[in-house]
Amino acid sequence: LLDDINMARSVKANYLFNLINSASQLLFPLITFPYASRIMMADGIGQVNFFQSIISYISLFTCLGIPMYAIREIAKVRDNLEKMTRTTVEILLLHAFLTLFGYIIVAAICMTVAKVQTDIPLFLILSVSIFFTAIGCEWFYQGIEDFKYVAIRGIVVKTVSVLLLFLLVKSKEDILWYGAYTVFGVLGGNIFNFIRLRKYLHRDFVGFSKLHPFKHLKPALHIFVFNVIASIYLQLNNVLLGFMKDAEAVGYFTAATKLMVIAVGLSSALGTVMMPRTSNLVAENKMNEFKELVQKSYDFIIASTIPLTIGLMFVSPYIILVLCGVNFTPAILTSQIIALNVLMIGVSNVLGMQILYPMNQINIVILSISIGAITNLLLNLILIPRYGHNGTAIAYMLAETLVSISMFCFGRKYIPVHIFKKEYFHYIIGGFFMSICLYFSSLLPLGNFTKLVIMFMLGGMVYMFLLFWLSNPVGMMVWNTLAKVMRNLMHY
Repeated sequence: LLDDINMARSVKANYLFNLINSASQLLFPLITFPYASRIMMADGIGQVNFFQSIISYISLFTCLGIPMYAIREIAKVRDNLEKMTRTTVEILLLHAFLTLFGYIIVAAICMTVAKVQTDIPLFLILSVSIFFTAIGCEWFYQGIEDFKYVAIRGIVVKTVSVLLLFLLVKSKEDILWYGAYTVFGVLGGNIFNFIRLRKYLHRDFVGFSKLHPFKHLKPALHIFVFNVIASIYLQLNNVLLGFMKDAEAVGYFTAATKLMVIAVGLSSALGTVMMPRTSNLVAENKMNEFKELVQKSYDFIIASTIPLTIGLMFVSPYIILVLCGVNFTPAILTSQIIALNVLMIGVSNVLGMQILYPMNQINIVILSISIGAITNLLLNLILIPRYGHNGTAIAYMLAETLVSISMFCFGRKYIPVHIFKKEYFHYIIGGFFMSICLYFSSLLPLGNFTKLVIMFMLGGMVYMFLLFWLSNPVGMMVWNTLAKVMRNLMHY
C-alpha cells in the first residue's frame, strides 16, 4: 500500500492530474452556466447563490478548519499506515459530531428567517452539501497526493451532473432540480471518496479506546479562525448583496466571479499539489528542497496570472455575453474590476498556504486575512447602497490586494522566495504587448464568439512569443515542449 501511495507523489504527475481536474472545472461551467443562466435568469441564479452563501457559513462552522488542517496532518503521517489510519478516523469522527450541530442550525434558520422561508425546500436541498462535505474527506486524498483519483472521479461526477441538468431543468419552475444539480455537481463525488477509504484504512489499527478525536479540535480552531475571517469577503459579499440589494444583484456578481474563479483555478492547479508536499518537506526538515520548490511555484504563479488577469479584463465583455446572454450585461464591468484578483489570489496562495502555513506561521496568515476582511466589510457597507454589485467588486478587489501585501510585509523573514526577479519584467512586457493585441482584436467586425476565440489564441501566442524572444525560462520551456510535440506528430 505504501508503494501505491509513493507512486502518486511525482509533482509533475500530480500537477498534470490536478490541471486536468481544473480544466474540467473550466469546461463544465462553460457548458452549464449559459444554459442555466438563460433558464433561471439573474434572480433565479441569485436566489440559489444567496441560499448557498448561508449554507456555506453553516458548513464553515461544521468543518471548523478540518479540511485544511487535515491535509497537513495526513501529509505528515502518510508513511506510517497505523498513524495515518488513526488520524483519519479521529478526524472523521470529529467532523461527524460537528455536522449534527450544523443541522440544528439549519432547522433554526428555517423556522426563523423570513427570506429563507420563501423557499424552504430549496434551502434544505442545498443543505445536503453539509453532509456531503462531512463524508467527503477530500483532505485525505490531497494529503497522500492521490490526484489521479481526484481528477478521474471529478470528471465522471461532473459528466453525470451535466446530463441531469439538461434532463431535469427545463424551466424557471425547476429551481429545486437546479439546486440539486449544484450540490451533486460539486460534492456528489464525496460519496465515492468515503467508500474508497477502505483501500487505505485498516481495522486492525482502529482501537476505539485509542482514538482521541477531540485532540484535533484545538489545532483545527486556528484554521477555523482563518476560514471565518476569509469567508467575510468571500461568502459575505453575496449575503450583503442579497440583503442590501436583491437577488438580481447577486446574480450579476455571481456571473462575474465565476469567470474569475475559472481563471484562478487554471493558475492555482499547482498550488493544490504543493501544499501537502511542502508540509511534508517541512515536517521532515528538508528545507533546501522546500525553498527550491516554493520558488518554482511562485515563478509559475507570476508567469501565469499576469496574462490571465490582463486577458480577463479584455475578454469579459464578450465572454459574459456568450456564456450568460444580454441579460447579464451589467456583470461585464464587475468582471473587469475583480480581474486583478487572479494575480492577488495567486500570490497570497503561495505566500500563505504553501509557505507560511506549512511553517506553522498561521497567525501571520490570519492577521493578513483579517486586514482584508475588515477592509472588505467596511467598503461593502459604504459602496453597495450606491454602486450595488460593482461596489462589492471594488471592495473584494481591494481586500485581496491588501491580503497579499500584508502577508509579504508581516511574514517577510519566513518567506524564502525572491518576490521580485529580473525575469518578472518579461511577463510585464509580454502582458503589455498582449493587451495591445487584445485591444485591436476587439475592434474586429466579428461575432462575439468568433472574436472571443481569436482573442484567446492571439493573446496567448503573443505573450508566449515575447517570452521566447526574451529567452525567458518559462517561454523557452513552453516552446521546447510544443516543438517536441510537433516533432512527435510529424514522426507519426
